[in-house]
Amino acid sequence: MTKAGSLVCVGVGMTLGSHLTPLCRSYIEQADIVFTGLSDGIIELWLAKMNPDVRSLQSFYREGKPRTQTYREMVDAMLTEVRAGKKVCGAFYGHPGVFAWPPHKAIEIARQEGFQAHMEPGVSAEDCLYADLGIDPGTVGCQHYEANQIMFYRRRIDPSAYLVLWQVGVAGDQSSARFSTGAAYRQVLLDVLARDYDLDHEVIVYRGATLPIHPPRIDRLTLRQLPQTDLDMHVTLVIPPARALQPDPEIRERLAALDRCSAQAIVFDTPRLYTRLLSEEDEPFYCGLYTSPDTMQIIASPLSPARARQAFRNALKMELQIPRRLRILAIVDKATQAMAGICSLRCIGSSGRKVEAGMMFANQWRAKGYGTEIFTGLVQHAFRTTSVTEVIAVSRKNHSGILSGIGFARCDDPAVPPVAGTPRPWSINRESWSARAIRSEPAQIKTAQT
Repeated sequence: MTKAGSLVCVGVGMTLGSHLTPLCRSYIEQADIVFTGLSDGIIELWLAKMNPDVRSLQSFYREGKPRTQTYREMVDAMLTEVRAGKKVCGAFYGHPGVFAWPPHKAIEIARQEGFQAHMEPGVSAEDCLYADLGIDPGTVGCQHYEANQIMFYRRRIDPSAYLVLWQVGVAGDQSSARFSTGAAYRQVLLDVLARDYDLDHEVIVYRGATLPIHPPRIDRLTLRQLPQTDLDMHVTLVIPPARALQPDPEIRERLAALDRCSAQAIVFDTPRLYTRLLSEEDEPFYCGLYTSPDTMQIIASPLSPARARQAFRNALKMELQIPRRLRILAIVDKATQAMAGICSLRCIGSSGRKVEAGMMFANQWRAKGYGTEIFTGLVQHAFRTTSVTEVIAVSRKNHSGILSGIGFARCDDPAVPPVAGTPRPWSINRESWSARAIRSEPAQIKTAQT
């Protein structure tokens, strides 16, 4: 059960009167108590006109006092009133969740204790930075770090993107108790940045405006000038890209391969494979299968290159025939996007009620358990997307185990004569397939193409 007290932390934005949303203003006006963490005393006076009980959290700050202690005291101050059953609003400059530990912690604890608590966003310093400097973070990317993050830890910087460092005025402060650090500390920051940037690279010192009558601070200088530049804890350092984006040909080619595959809809897929229609680019692979003595030894005599090419052209044409008598699909490995083999459905007789299913894998893709996946998907595709009543299969070499394992039985229909040199064909009808209690179905069939 939710307790009587509540907490909402709102953002008042960066500039007085310009950024406060109607919803955040409503929370401030309706609260029993408003705690403020603001960057300017004038903004506190402005909020005092909206609510009679406005209490500043700035009084908890002291030079030399650890900020962690200050932040805990701020949290305690807000939660004391929440626990007393009051509707509490914490109003913070900018966005209440950006570089603001107390709002996050206070909301976390309040929720743990059963109080209603949430956060409402506001216009942050980052938002103003993009507007004032004309930066679109989507163009080349943008990295954001608190300045000490790249000084205390080994962070990976990408010089082809913007780098934004916050609170550079206290860069190097390990005590979390100072309001500023000096030139010697900024020299250490410069040495860290020099690992990735030339010292003559232009950087921007930025501070957003807090009052409408004041312009933002935008100072352009070289990186080497940073240590001697006057900075406070509210200043942000923006480092534009120092080099062009580096293309990744390997990944681009993989994506291009995916584009080529996705240009043709997936017919059906299994956990590790998917099938698609044949395309012109598949001719070398297709011909390689039918001209390979090793592949064809369990099927028939290998074809000559010319006959294999003609067979491929015929396969493409058969896909366009109405009614379709033959469908040959490319089998593709999901992990590598490499073509692994082909599978087919061929009509038997004139009724169109029976089809023969078959598959061929290139040598390197055999003995991986793919046969069961493909045959299961192929049969499902036949029964779900066509009106066939029976699927026939001719066992090649070790395929009998695959067929019997997914419900096929020896075919006794005299209308389906055995192929010379092979055992009697196998078959399964629609009723038998539907009745099978398959606990896990490995193929997800797309029925858009039939």
